[in-house]
Amino acid sequence: MIGEGYAGARRAGNAVAQSLLEIGTLIGEPGQVPVILHSGETVVPGLGLEEDAAALRARARDLRQGLFTVIVLGEFKNGKSTLLNGMLGSKTLPAKAAPATAIITILVHGDRQDVAVFETGGRGPRRMPWEEFVRDFQLSPLDQETIQEHRSLDRFAHVEYAQIECSHALCANGVKLIDSPGLGEHISRTRVSTNFLKRSQAVIMVLNATRILTRDERVFIESAFGKGRLHHVFFVINRVNQVAPDSGGEIRDWVRSQLEPHFRSSDEAFDQNLYDRRVFMVDAKAALDARSSVPNDEAKLEASGVPALEHELERFLTGEERVRAVVQSSVQSLGPVLQLAYSRIAQACSALDAPLEDLEQRRRSASRHLLALDGKKGETERTVLVYGEAITHKVFADLRSFVEEMRETWDEDSRVLMDLDHAVSARNVIASYMRPEARQRMAVAISEEVQHYLQAKFASWSDRIPAVIERDLTLLVTEVEAQLDDLNLELDRIGAAFAGVPRENSHQAGARVFRLALSLSDISGITEDVLAVGDMSAAVGRMVQQSIIIFLVRTLVDGGLLMGSMVLEVLQAGIGEGEVKKRIRRTLGERLSAAIDQQVTEKQEFVHRAIEERFQEFATSITGAIGKQIDQVRAEQDRILLRKRDQSFSIAEEKRRLDTIGRELRWLRDVLAGESSRLFVGTP
Repeated sequence: MIGEGYAGARRAGNAVAQSLLEIGTLIGEPGQVPVILHSGETVVPGLGLEEDAAALRARARDLRQGLFTVIVLGEFKNGKSTLLNGMLGSKTLPAKAAPATAIITILVHGDRQDVAVFETGGRGPRRMPWEEFVRDFQLSPLDQETIQEHRSLDRFAHVEYAQIECSHALCANGVKLIDSPGLGEHISRTRVSTNFLKRSQAVIMVLNATRILTRDERVFIESAFGKGRLHHVFFVINRVNQVAPDSGGEIRDWVRSQLEPHFRSSDEAFDQNLYDRRVFMVDAKAALDARSSVPNDEAKLEASGVPALEHELERFLTGEERVRAVVQSSVQSLGPVLQLAYSRIAQACSALDAPLEDLEQRRRSASRHLLALDGKKGETERTVLVYGEAITHKVFADLRSFVEEMRETWDEDSRVLMDLDHAVSARNVIASYMRPEARQRMAVAISEEVQHYLQAKFASWSDRIPAVIERDLTLLVTEVEAQLDDLNLELDRIGAAFAGVPRENSHQAGARVFRLALSLSDISGITEDVLAVGDMSAAVGRMVQQSIIIFLVRTLVDGGLLMGSMVLEVLQAGIGEGEVKKRIRRTLGERLSAAIDQQVTEKQEFVHRAIEERFQEFATSITGAIGKQIDQVRAEQDRILLRKRDQSFSIAEEKRRLDTIGRELRWLRDVLAGESSRLFVGTP
C-alpha cells in the first residue's frame, strides 16, 4: 500500500512514468540507438507508432512534474505569492518585485530556467527569460487602478497560463502548484473557475486577517464550492502579524461563524476536528524569512503556522484513493496502445515472410484504399463543425435566455449581490444634493456594486454552459468516436491485407485517436486532463467555456458612464433617502437590462466566431490525428518493402527484433499491473 506521504506517492508516480517512457521508446520512431532491456539484452527500438509514443511521453512528464494539483486562491494583496514562496523556501514567484500576479502561474518540478507562456489558440508555449516574464506579466499600478475601477483587465485576456519549472522540495515531491491572480478581477476569476478549479485535488484559499472574509470572498466560496461540506479546501488566514494581538479571538469567531456550514457532519453537527485541520492562521512572510535565512530559523518557521498547513496538506493529498486514481488512470490508458503495438508486430512479422512480388501488389492495393481513407477525414471534420455550429447557437440562445432571467430576478439578485445601502447612505444622499463631487463619488460607488453584480451573474452563466450543451457534447463525442472506430477498422483491414493475416478488432480505437487529438494539440488546456481515462465530452465542454471567457470580460458594462446622469436625475426629484434607494434600484435595473441587451446583440457575431474558431481548431486536430495514423501505416509498409528489396537485410534478425520488443512490452505491462497490485492492496 501507499505510505510515507509524498515519498511513497512520488515513488509510485515515478515508477509508472519510467514504464511509460520505456514503452514510448519501444513503440515510437524506429531508431539506430539500441536500448538495454530488463533482461540485459539490447534491441533497436521502434514500431512507428510515433503519435502514441508522444502521448505516453507527455503523460510521463505530467506524472513527474506533479501527481497532485493544488490551486491557491484569494483576493489581491492577501499574500498568495508570499505564502507559496514561504512553502517553497525562496522567492520563486515575484511577491515583492511586483505588487501582484497578473496571470495564472503553474509551478512544476523541472530544471528549465525560462518561463513557458500558453496563449488562447496557441499551438505551443511561448518561452521567455524569467526577467522578461516578471516585467511583462505582473500587474502595474495602472493595471491595479483599472481593476479597481472596472473590475476587469483586457491586457492579459489572451493568456491561458504560464508554467515555471523549479526544483523545490514541494514540487519535487509531486505537487503542482497553481498561483492565481486576485479573484476581484473578472476575467481571472472566470478562467480559474472554468479551467483549473475543478481539476485541482486541493484548494488553498488565502484570506487576509486585516480584512477577513469580505463579501466578495464569501460570495465566491459559496458559488465556487457550494453550500456543502468541504474536505479539499484549506482556508489560510494570512497577515496575522499585522493585527492587534487581542483581535485574534474576534477573527477566529467571525471566520468560524461564516465557514461553519461547510464543516458539518451528516447529522448537521459541527465537525471541530475537520475544521481544525482545514483552517489555519499563518504569517507567510515570517515563514519565507525563516526559510531564507542560513541556517533556517526553525523556531520562527514553526511559529509562522505554515508547517502545520503543509503537514495537513500532505496528509490529505497522499491518501490512497487520490494516488490510486492518478496512477491507475495512466495504467488503464495503456490498453489500447499496447494492443495496437502487438498487432503491428504480428502484421510486420507476417509481411516479412511474404514474397516480394506479393507484397508489392498488396502495397498498390493498400495505396488506393489509404488514399480513399484520406478523403474520409473530411466527414469527421464536417461532423465536428456541424455540432459546433449547433452548440454555438445553443450557447448564444442560452445567453439570451439568461439575460432575460437577469431582468426577472433583478430585484432579488440586486439585494443579495449589491450593497446599495452602503453606496446610497443618508450621508451620501445629503452630500450629493449639495456637492457635484459627492454625487460623482456616489455614482462610482454604485458602479462598483454593479460590477460585483455582473461578475457574479456572468460567472454563474459560464458555470452552467456545460450542462446546457451536455447532450450535444455527448452526441458529438459518440458520433466522432464511431467514425474514428470505422476509420481504424479500415486501417486494420488494410494493414492485415498487406501482411496477409486475419484482421483483428481494434479495442477502443476511436477513443484512443480522440484522446490523441485532444492531448497532443493541448486543446483542453492541460494534457494530463485528457490523457487519463475520463469524460472526453467534459474536456470539449471546457473548450467551449474557454472560448467565451474573453466575451465575458468585454460584456461588463462601464457603470461609471451610466450612473452619473442617473444619480443626478433621481436627486433632482427631491425625494428622501428611502425613496432615493428605491428609485435608484428600479432605474438601475431598467437601464442595466437595456445596456446588457444591447451589448449581447452587438456581440452576437463575436460570440459565434469565438466558439466556432475553437471547434475548427478541434476538427483540425482530429483530422490531423487521423492523417498521422494513415501516414504511419504507409510508412510502415514502405519500410517493410524497402527492407525486403535490400539483399543485405536479414528477415530473421528483424523478426527477432520485433519479437524481443513484444516480449519487453508484455513484461512492462505485467510490471505495471504487479506494481499497481502491490501499491494498492485490495484494488480490483
